[in-house]
Amino acid sequence: MNRLSAWIKSIHFLIGLQSKDETLPEVREISIPIRNGSLRADCYMAKSKSLGTIITINGLAPLGNRDPRFIIVNRSLNRLGYTVVSPFYDEICDYKISLRNIEDIKDSITYISKQKEISPSGKVSIFAPSFSGSLSLIAVSDKVIAERINSVCAIGAFANVDDVIGNLFANQNLDEYGRMILLLNFLPLSIGENKSLFKAIKLAILDNYFKYKDNLLEPYYSKMKKTDREFFENLKYNKDFRMKHWEIILKKGGKNRELLTALSVTNHIDTLNLPILLIHGLKDDVVPANESYMLHEKLQARGVDCKLCITNLISHGDTGFGFKTLFEVPKLISSFSYFFRKAYDGKLHCI
Repeated sequence: MNRLSAWIKSIHFLIGLQSKDETLPEVREISIPIRNGSLRADCYMAKSKSLGTIITINGLAPLGNRDPRFIIVNRSLNRLGYTVVSPFYDEICDYKISLRNIEDIKDSITYISKQKEISPSGKVSIFAPSFSGSLSLIAVSDKVIAERINSVCAIGAFANVDDVIGNLFANQNLDEYGRMILLLNFLPLSIGENKSLFKAIKLAILDNYFKYKDNLLEPYYSKMKKTDREFFENLKYNKDFRMKHWEIILKKGGKNRELLTALSVTNHIDTLNLPILLIHGLKDDVVPANESYMLHEKLQARGVDCKLCITNLISHGDTGFGFKTLFEVPKLISSFSYFFRKAYDGKLHCI
């Protein structure tokens, strides 16, 4: 694919992202076997000739691959001429952060790339936002998996998980949704089990995501023990209280420390050797843009084929063009065109 064609596709993609149509188009549903069961996936087949296969990895959201925003992304990529496979990662959609997430992504890549009807070349590309962008980069750092990858586009990814968690805990003005997800996963390392408290945290996350008018938390919260309510309020509003528990978590050793180490992309940087596009919103209130700067610098230092785009056009999960930021559109077009060229299989093939 030449640069002009890639630019044109990038323009069409950005226009497609502005769509308000959130309905699921006609898709082919497939089952992906993984080591602990199976995942269902939506397959957006190319209409005639596929330019390549792109796996989209959903972020930490309960609707996963059928989140309305993600449907728009998948449909926009598909309309460019790519075959798009979008699995529903049940653990990620249930807000569970673990090493299984990475293994599930690896298993998905292996299975999809072996399906000749979906991926005739035996290779795929990855498109993933935020937490899943980092998980995907870790997954493709595996040399066996990397052989099945054309390129990766990671949007709003983090480099060092310790820094991101510490920042979210310490800064009250940052995104509460992301902070509560991290508390749900890592606070048990400090306080152990407390079903009442963690259910309240989970309900607060769901209220934030679905924007419920009659929220789920309030009736449950009123029935909680006073000590649990006070603990929850401190988690929500007291940064010093959160940081005290974060310091306890950081002091933990063994498997607890292994999880945090394994989730940091910087610890896998030496085995990342494929084309990577990093896009990050300057207004990101979950993962600071400096995380992608850091990744890009380390990748460049190793001579990896990579591109970085820091832009005002996107926040952590959304895109939107305003008059004052239109001058940045060419930079975003150029960045996505890089990904579309790398995701192109090199020759047209019939599906």
